[in-house]
Amino acid sequence: MTETSPAPETPSELKSLLSAHGLAPNKRYGQNFLVEPRILDFIMRQAEIAETDIVLEVGTGAGTLTGRLALDAGFVITVEIDAGLHSLARDVLGNSENVRFVHGDIMASKTRLNDEVCTKLDQALVDPALNDFKVVANLPYNISTPFLSSLFVRYGAPDLMILMVQKELAENLGAEPGTKDYGPLGILTRLLAEVDVLKVLSREVFYPKPKVESAIVRIRGKGIDPPPVLRAFPLVRFLFSERRKALKGLLRKLPAVIGGPLSEALVDQVLTRTGLTGQERAEALEPELFLKLERALAEVLEED
Repeated sequence: MTETSPAPETPSELKSLLSAHGLAPNKRYGQNFLVEPRILDFIMRQAEIAETDIVLEVGTGAGTLTGRLALDAGFVITVEIDAGLHSLARDVLGNSENVRFVHGDIMASKTRLNDEVCTKLDQALVDPALNDFKVVANLPYNISTPFLSSLFVRYGAPDLMILMVQKELAENLGAEPGTKDYGPLGILTRLLAEVDVLKVLSREVFYPKPKVESAIVRIRGKGIDPPPVLRAFPLVRFLFSERRKALKGLLRKLPAVIGGPLSEALVDQVLTRTGLTGQERAEALEPELFLKLERALAEVLEED
């Protein structure tokens, strides 16, 4: 734990601080700053931060959430793409010995996390004095989906994530089979973690006000080994490319990278082992059935 300088928590405090540093919200980076102390209190309660926790924050901003995390966590890695805000947050929180500031994009590419962040995180994860890995962040809307996908691919599901995301994404992550919001990212997330939408946020709690609604989501990792889930993900994405078509027809035309195309006899074997008729549609399947489908497909291809 570390003592920090006060960071801005109200609209007037934030505007004054940004103005003093010659800064303003940058639309290019999707910057919408949380300026409601009660929501910050709620996030910290839900995050259950302990002094042995490793916390990743995406979007340092003016250091408002960072400062609170630093008070309770063992180690905080915070990432900011905006050079002005990165410098500002370091000035405000410069005496925080347990915080590592990274200036850059959290995404090295559309499918890969920032190398410097991963190096710092990898080092922290093997530190015997540290334990749970958590992500607590006001995620910029434009990188939420690639960030989550890339994080799961690299690390599986963290022990706990408390995220502010676009309401539409929150609904996707928590969607049930058969609903319009049900899709590949939600399936991947639900196979690795328990997902709860905790609170829908008013636009008034942000500066500037975003055009879309936001929500706070809790994603609690199940401690599941990620490789089996990740092996099934290409199949999930393919089946959802034509989500309303029957499985049997889609399995016949699987792309080569997933083991296709399949003969009718092989398709029947896969369906029999999975307990499906082939008339089902991807959008109606429970997440666990995609794992069964992938295992059955692998077994049939190995025996063929």
